[in-house]
Amino acid sequence: MDELYSYERRIVCFIDILGFSNIVKGTVTSGIRGASGLRNICGALNMLDDFRLTLSEAMKAKDVRTTQFSDSVVISFPWNEEDNSIVSAIFWIKNYQVFLIMQHGVLLRGGITVGDIIHNEKMIVGPAMIDAYTLESKKALNPRIIIDSNVVFMFEKVYGRCRKNNKNIDTTLINIDDDDLFYVDYFNFSEKDRTGCFFYYNDYLHQLKMLVAENKDNGDARIREKYSWMNNKIMASNLIRRRKFGTITISL
Repeated sequence: MDELYSYERRIVCFIDILGFSNIVKGTVTSGIRGASGLRNICGALNMLDDFRLTLSEAMKAKDVRTTQFSDSVVISFPWNEEDNSIVSAIFWIKNYQVFLIMQHGVLLRGGITVGDIIHNEKMIVGPAMIDAYTLESKKALNPRIIIDSNVVFMFEKVYGRCRKNNKNIDTTLINIDDDDLFYVDYFNFSEKDRTGCFFYYNDYLHQLKMLVAENKDNGDARIREKYSWMNNKIMASNLIRRRKFGTITISL
C-alpha cells in the first residue's frame, strides 16, 4: 500500500451536536429566538478551530487533527502507549464539552476509541472512525461521549503508572454510567481542574440547570429522557456538593 494511504494508530473522537437539526430549523424562525439559535450553533462550530489551536499549543503537538461536517466533528490525537496521551486527549475533549455548554448552551454526544485511521485534509477512513461513529450513534443515546473499553483499559494503565510514580492524575475525567458504559464526565471536577469551570462553578451549574429546565417538558419523550438523565447527573455531582447554587432557584 502506498505510504500516503497507510493507516496510523490514533485516538479518535466522533462528536455529534445534540439536537442540531432542530436548532438549525429553529434558526429560520423570525425574531430573537431564531437569531440566538443561529448565533449559538455558528459559535459552537467556529469554536472548533480555536479549540484545535489551543490543543496544539497546550499539548505541544502539531498533530491534533480536526474535521467538521454539518453537525459532526472528528478529532484525532497522536497515540503513544508510553506517554499520557490518552489522558490528555480525554482532558481536552472534556474541556471542549464544558466550554460549549458555558458559552453556547450546546450539548454533545459522541464516542472515543483507539485504532487505525487515515485522517487528513482530504479524507477520514478506517476502523477507528467506524468504531467511534458506532459508539456515538448506537450507544451514547444521552448527551454524553462514550469511551470504548479498550481506551478505558489504557487510561487505567496510565493511572496506575502515575500512582506508582507518585504523580497526580485527574480522577474526574471519566465515569461509569448505570448501563456500565464509561463516558467523559462533565459534571464532576477535581480541585486542580483547569477547564475554566474551576473558578465558575456556580455559572456552569446555572447553565446546566437552565438547559434541563428548558427541555424537561418537551413533547418528545425521547428528549425528556435525555434531560432527565442529565438532571440526575447534575444532582449527584460534586458541583452540587461543593458550592451552594446561590439565590437563583430553578424548578426541575
